Amino acid sequence: MRKFAWTLIVVGALATTGCNQAELKKALADAKSAEAQKDSLLTEVLETTQFVTDINSELAKAKSVAVATASTDPGLPGARKDREDRKAAIERVQAVITKLNESEAKLAETETRAKNSRHRNARLLAQIETYKKTIDDLRTTAEAQKTEYEAQLAAANTQIATLAGRVDTLTTEKGQLESDKAALTDTVVNLTAYKNTVYYAIGTKDELMKKGVITKEGSKFLVFGGTRLEPARNLNPEAFTAIDKTTNTSIPLPRTDKKYKIVSRQSPTYLGSGVSKDGKITGTVEIAQPEEFWSASKYLILVQD
Repeated sequence: MRKFAWTLIVVGALATTGCNQAELKKALADAKSAEAQKDSLLTEVLETTQFVTDINSELAKAKSVAVATASTDPGLPGARKDREDRKAAIERVQAVITKLNESEAKLAETETRAKNSRHRNARLLAQIETYKKTIDDLRTTAEAQKTEYEAQLAAANTQIATLAGRVDTLTTEKGQLESDKAALTDTVVNLTAYKNTVYYAIGTKDELMKKGVITKEGSKFLVFGGTRLEPARNLNPEAFTAIDKTTNTSIPLPRTDKKYKIVSRQSPTYLGSGVSKDGKITGTVEIAQPEEFWSASKYLILVQD
């Protein structure tokens, strides 16, 4: 209606002054052009209104992404997820800033056309100024938000480096503990084997003397004095048979028809059956109390009687 009324005014004025038909057509064309330009500028402003709404929504989404990643102790996987989320938030904010810059340039073009129009619209220009201020404020907010997220991203990177270093340290310590545990286990096994390993040698007097297992001690002159068989001072384990005292409690004797005498420090008291009153053994050496029997010496020497 306003457009129609404005057109009638122009037509009336021209008719009153006696303008010709050509001038009338030109006036009508100018009126239509001015109205079209006004409609175009108004459309651009309305687009800016929607754009501001969209920008606010985008900034809210970016903020929600950043806030959703907050946690007290996310651990290394959580920290990496937090970093990726914050990078995504920064990218979203940067996209918003790019759109704001593009919109500002477009709005400046709209303002220039509005100012250069033959029919300046003060209300439209005021609205453009308002939107320019709104876009500038939004860009300031977006830049501040981006700076905040970049600082948080830097902190996340530091946290990841710290957590990764902690994981490496724990891995190294775990490996060292496992190595120490294995070494300790080996040591315990070796010590146990050493503690439980005992030796025995059985044979005639000549055989054992030849091997250096026993020796004669004392001296005899005519009917005075005497000699006795004793373990050699330096016993060689290679001349003996090694056994585990906890599992080997029976030692078979070479000859079942002969008696054997212990010449080492073990006491026959801790043996089982097959021991005579004088301490001589036949058949098999049955050890009833291994710990007590072997406590006197790790080397058992039995001489065939």
